[in-house]
Formats: sequence, C-alpha cells, structure tokens
Amino acid sequence: MKTVLLEEMTWPEIELAMKNGMDTVLIIAASVEQHGPALPEITDTVRGYAEGIDLAKRLGNTLVAPVIRPGLSQHHMHFPGSITLRPEVFKGVVEDYVEAYILHGFRTIILTSSHGGNYGALAEATEELAMKHPEVCIVSGCSADDLDAILIQMEQLEGLPVGTCGGHACDWETSEMMLFDEAYVRKEKLQKGYVGAITDEILDRFFRKGVDAVSEIGVWGDPTGANAERGKRYFEFYQDMQEKAIRRNLEAWREKK
Repeated sequence: MKTVLLEEMTWPEIELAMKNGMDTVLIIAASVEQHGPALPEITDTVRGYAEGIDLAKRLGNTLVAPVIRPGLSQHHMHFPGSITLRPEVFKGVVEDYVEAYILHGFRTIILTSSHGGNYGALAEATEELAMKHPEVCIVSGCSADDLDAILIQMEQLEGLPVGTCGGHACDWETSEMMLFDEAYVRKEKLQKGYVGAITDEILDRFFRKGVDAVSEIGVWGDPTGANAERGKRYFEFYQDMQEKAIRRNLEAWREKK
C-alpha cells in the first residue's frame, strides 16, 4: 500500500485493505489555533498526521482517519485566526466519525489527540462510545496526565531547564515542526514564553482569561533553542509512549472480553 491515510485511498482500495485484515482505524483530533509568533496555526494538525502515519505502521493493520480539526481551543481565541468548536459539537464530530467507521466494518477504533485542549472531551466521548458499542473495541491513547509526564521526561532526557517544554509552541513542538519541514518555522520570530511554575493561580488565570493572560505571545515554554535533531528524539519518545498507552488499553479491553 502506498498510503495508510483513508482520505488518500479510493473506496475499493479501502474495501480490499479491510478484507486483508486492516480492520483498525486511528482517529486523531487536532486543532487550528495560534502557536505563538513563529509557528503556523496548523501545527497540531501537521503533528497529528505525522503521529497517525507512524502509529499505523507501528501497530500494523491500521488505517488513519482524516485528522479532526478544528478542535477545542477556547483559551486561544484572543489571538487572530484561532478557531474553536463547542464541546458538544466536537463530541458530535467524534461520534459521527466512529459511527461511520463502525458502519463500514472496522472492529477496532483508536481515539487520540495531538492537541491538549481536546483530551477531556475526547476521553468522555471514548467512554460513552465504548459503552454504546460494546461489540467494537474503542480505546484511547495517551491521557492529559500522560502528556504532562512526557514533557517533564523530555526535558530531563535532553538536560533542559524546567519549563522549556511547556507544551505549547515550546521547544518540543517547534523542534518537531523543524523535523517535519524547516519552512514551517519563522526562526527569526522565536521567543521565550511562560516558563514559570504551573501553580493553581496560573491555571485559574489561564482558564478564566485565556492563554494570553499568562503569555502575551501565546507561548508556554522556550523554543529559542529548538532544532530538528532534538525534534526527531522528541517524536520517537512521544510515539513510544503513545504506542505503549494504546497497546495497554487494547490489552485491557481484550481482557474484559
């Protein structure tokens, strides 16, 4: 097969792939939102496709759905160009994706996110859909807590100051975008954002007023030292964690059966 992306395939190619055992579909939810002055608003979508293609190859017998975007980006809406869905609309889109793929005969559906703001609603949708369709294996990938732990581990592995990988337009995302295509990054615009402690007061300000109440440029972390070589290490590490989480959740579903 030349591609694992369902949107690049014809329906006979999809039908044949499923007959040959490719009965798993991976659905990734992304966003269209500001990523500071140096990264494009499509950052999470670009990352989502790269993650999906890689995970499909790792898992085997897996095809990748069109990446969902926009997502839930309410806290970025003070920045021009950002788009957000209402939570009920987002969950409705996820449900329609899943219902369509069940109708077509996929027996395993994996839901994950390349955008932190989607995690809560996606976890709720996964649980609800799994209850509605107990005959289909519907599981998630990494959780929001998993992502927080991964960012800390990335900093430690790279020997970086705490806060460098803050999670938004930071060293992690910027380095990955450099890996995918250097042209995505406006290098002359790279600036340090918020790198302080994530306290209750900071979180309260973020949730009440938006990301710009914490970082005027919309960056959490320090991307000024980003590079493609580190992006490759970040990507492999993150994908290793995603694969482990998915396989763990798949095994837990099988054990229940």
